[in-house]
Amino acid sequence: MNIPVLNCSSCAACANICSCSAISMQLNADGFYRPVIDAEKCVECGACERACPWNKSVENPNVADVSPKTVAAYAKDEAVRLQSSSGGIFTVLAERILDDGGVVVGVAQTAPTRFGHIVVDNKADVAKLRGSKYVQADVGLVYREVRSLLKTGRKVLFSGTPCQVAGLYAVLGNAATSADLFTVDVVCHGSPSVKVFEKYVAEIENDKSALVKSTRFRDKRNGWKLYSMTSSLSTISGDCFQISETLRENRFMRVFLQNICLNTSCADCHYGKLPRIADITLGDYWNIAQFHPEMDDDKGISVVLLNTAHGLSLFKSVEGKLSVCASKVEKAIAGNLCIVRSSQQHPKRTMFFTNLNKYTLNQLITMYCPPPSFAKRMYYRVRGMLGRIKRKLLNWFIIEC
Repeated sequence: MNIPVLNCSSCAACANICSCSAISMQLNADGFYRPVIDAEKCVECGACERACPWNKSVENPNVADVSPKTVAAYAKDEAVRLQSSSGGIFTVLAERILDDGGVVVGVAQTAPTRFGHIVVDNKADVAKLRGSKYVQADVGLVYREVRSLLKTGRKVLFSGTPCQVAGLYAVLGNAATSADLFTVDVVCHGSPSVKVFEKYVAEIENDKSALVKSTRFRDKRNGWKLYSMTSSLSTISGDCFQISETLRENRFMRVFLQNICLNTSCADCHYGKLPRIADITLGDYWNIAQFHPEMDDDKGISVVLLNTAHGLSLFKSVEGKLSVCASKVEKAIAGNLCIVRSSQQHPKRTMFFTNLNKYTLNQLITMYCPPPSFAKRMYYRVRGMLGRIKRKLLNWFIIEC
């Protein structure tokens, strides 16, 4: 079978579509999930090739708008908002589906170094799906579960990266048009290696002589804009404690944000663009202070792209639980380019993975991800200042005229 393993997004559509269970998703040497075919089970029917979203372009079955209705929003429930990566919109949407007797599908931490899609049918478990997880997730056979749930008439809210939503549609076929299915994709920076995260966890455990139990990738204890990565650990004697570092200090966040540990397909994402693949797109409204300063309190603001009428209807049903400000997609893109383009692959990615087993993460950062020079930092600072002055002058000119 001609499955594009080299540039695979790890969406697992092939494994889910295979009626012979001949395909399993296994971690490769660099820590990314790849399809492995059992030749004894494979009947060479070609279903996996036809389902692959990288072999054939998949579109939103609900006809997404190239210029979606765009809002800045956050949950009025401050506890939900502070426990969320952005504005807490996903939790509000999830609880609405559960109130209607449906189920919610999203990514949870399944082990100290593993993440994967699970199905939840109660509000208490929504917390497992809340928050960003910056490690490639194991999709498992969750698309099959969604297909079975839709057949029984259950409402389903599916959340994932754009390529995972495309994988779901590819497996569902005509069932993707079901009025009971709602999809949410995240504005994705890229999918980091499981192996790199395992290395990070192992180094923490070695440094602290304790075991990492769980990780929060977007802890807001220092605010939304300067978020922290927080790990919960326990010692052999049972003592529990946390370590927390800001995104600028944390070694895993540094390699992640430098794009050096991302999946190869992330540099050529077929679905991180407009029109978006899902009914609703959720992300961070990073430049909220520039366009909607009244919303900026550093507690987390979501950019919400309402890509289809189907998604808009779900959002309207929960609007009373949200603080919402009308915006424009162009404004959101200005602060979050991943809405429309792939993350650029780091030029030293191959060397990084070649030496991953030889050096510590801090050594690899020194070798391949050093901080920018003083001259470059000053250049970006001046450029940013001039850009802000230009925007203020332009806004003043528009108001005066």
